[in-house]
Amino acid sequence: MIDWSIRKTPLEPPVSDYDLRTIGLSLKKQDWARTPGYRLTEYFPTGKFIGSVPYKNGFLHLLEVSKDKAESLDDFMKLKPDSPLREILTVKKIHSENAISAVVLGEMRGPFFSQLSELAKVWPTNPSNWDRDKGVIITVVGEQPTLRHMAKKIREVMSTNKILFTLSSPKTEFFVEEIPDRRRETVKTAISMGYYEYPRRCTQRDIADRLRLKQATVSEHLQRGEMSIMTSWSDTM
Repeated sequence: MIDWSIRKTPLEPPVSDYDLRTIGLSLKKQDWARTPGYRLTEYFPTGKFIGSVPYKNGFLHLLEVSKDKAESLDDFMKLKPDSPLREILTVKKIHSENAISAVVLGEMRGPFFSQLSELAKVWPTNPSNWDRDKGVIITVVGEQPTLRHMAKKIREVMSTNKILFTLSSPKTEFFVEEIPDRRRETVKTAISMGYYEYPRRCTQRDIADRLRLKQATVSEHLQRGEMSIMTSWSDTM
């Protein structure tokens, strides 16, 4: 009788022994537009990473892309192999295609993914996507020390300090869910209005007017919400 049970080998520690974290790297449109990768949007205005697997010295990605025009994918495939865009994205296989979108298997070799491929125990994951009008976000999972090193190296190779890094863990997500609805709404509104950007794009009064609350109430919601989030986040540092 064949034993189908899964055995752990001494070469690989159990998954629970890994101290994994998830980090999101995002660039707003105005900053992303200064990088070579933004030129992909001339052909594919949006792209969504469906999944990624290790491949040679990098990763293969299953991508769902929208087309700028019906022939965008054909035009892209006609680019010369040494074209800078073909170096950023090499399409290995077209799985499906219609007039407005396509699902392709491709290898990304831009500055970010080239750097990521040099690091051990880090993997791209979901959600990861780009949008010509909004920006780009890449989510990476890995061991905490490696993620710290990755963040430092990515800033160097991308030559910008405009990359926003968002660290999360199961405990952080738990705390966010435990924040009362009104308080969570206030924090999310503050983020969307640019309250936490530098320089700030709004004041607490602006947030209060948007939510039809007193400024003192907004101030309390923000302080208590920040305290809950930062308390949980500190355990991941």
